[in-house]
Amino acid sequence: MELNFFVIALVAFGLSLMATPLVRRWATRAGFVDKPGERKIHSREIAYGGGIAVATALVLTLGGTWYAAQRWTLFPQDADAPEYGTLIYVALGALAILVIGLVDDTYRLSAVTKLVLQLAIAVCTVAGGVRITAFIGDNWVMKCVTVIWITLITNSFNLLDNMDGLCSGTVAISAAMLALVASESGQWTDTVTLTALSGAAAGFFYYNRSPASIFLGDAGSLLCGYLMACFTVLVTYYRDSGPSHLAIGVPLLVLAIPLYDTGSVILIRLQEGRPVMKGDTSHFSHRLVDLGMTRQTAVGTIHLACLAIGFSATMLGKLSETNGMLVIVQALMVLTIIALLERAGLKKSREK
Repeated sequence: MELNFFVIALVAFGLSLMATPLVRRWATRAGFVDKPGERKIHSREIAYGGGIAVATALVLTLGGTWYAAQRWTLFPQDADAPEYGTLIYVALGALAILVIGLVDDTYRLSAVTKLVLQLAIAVCTVAGGVRITAFIGDNWVMKCVTVIWITLITNSFNLLDNMDGLCSGTVAISAAMLALVASESGQWTDTVTLTALSGAAAGFFYYNRSPASIFLGDAGSLLCGYLMACFTVLVTYYRDSGPSHLAIGVPLLVLAIPLYDTGSVILIRLQEGRPVMKGDTSHFSHRLVDLGMTRQTAVGTIHLACLAIGFSATMLGKLSETNGMLVIVQALMVLTIIALLERAGLKKSREK
C-alpha cells in the first residue's frame, strides 16, 4: 500500500517537473512576470504561473489515480468512500481561488477585495460539507470557526511566500505529514490528494528554490493554502479507539510554522503602527537573514523546523495523554527557539 502512495508522489513530482518549465516559457512570452521593484531582491523579471504548474500536476495525477483505481485494485476494499459532493465543492473552491490569484498577479487586487472573495469561497466550501466539529458538533459556531480557519490558513501560506522556495517547500513537507496521518487511519481519498499535492509542490520547488526561475505567485500560494486548509479539516485525527483526544491538535502542529509566521507578522505590524494588510519584511525568514544567514540557509532552517514539529505531530494520535503532552511541549519549545531568533533578528534590523 505504501508503494502505491510512493508511486503517486513520484508521478506528481515528475509531472510538476515537466509542467513547470512549459508554464515558465508561456508566462515569459506572455509577459506574465514579476518585475523588479521595491521590497524585491531580484534584478530581472521572473515568471509567474507556479499555481498553474502545481494545479496541472495535481489534476493529472488525481485523474490518473482515479482511472487506475477503476481498472486495478489499488486500495483495500474497505477503503473510505469519497464524499464526491464535498470534494466537488473543494475542487470548485480551488478553481475559484486559483482564478482570483491569477487576477491578482495580473492586476493587483486590493487586500480587502481578496479577503472578501476568500471569505465567500470559504463560506461556500463549508456549505459543501467541509466542517470542523472538534467534539463540539456540527453547529453554526463551528461552521463560523471553519470559515475563519480556511481563510486564515489560505492567507498564512500566501504570507509565507516571501522567499524563494519557502512556501513550496513548506507545502511539500506539511502535505506529506498530513498524508502520513491520513494513511495510518485508512483515509485513502485524503491520503491520495495530499500525497499528490506534496509531490507536485516538491517538483515545483526544484525550479522555485533560490535563485528561482518561476514564482508561485498569489495564484499558487493561495491555491496551496486553500487545499491545505480544506484537507486539515477533512482528515479525521481522532477515533473512538484512539488513546488520546489530543490527536485533534495534529493540524495545529503540522501548520505551526505558517501560523506562527502569520501571527508574529501581524503583531509586529500592530506594534509599529503599520497597516496589517500591507506587505513588508517582518517575516521570520527576514529575521534569520538579519542575523547573518543567507536566504537559502534561512529557508532551509524553516523547513527543518517544519519537519521537527511535523514528524512528532504524526505520532500524536498514537500516544497517551501524557506522551501527547510531551509532543506538544516539544513543539512549543521549537517555537520558543524560533521566537528568540526572531526577536534577536528584529532587534538587529532596527539597529541598522
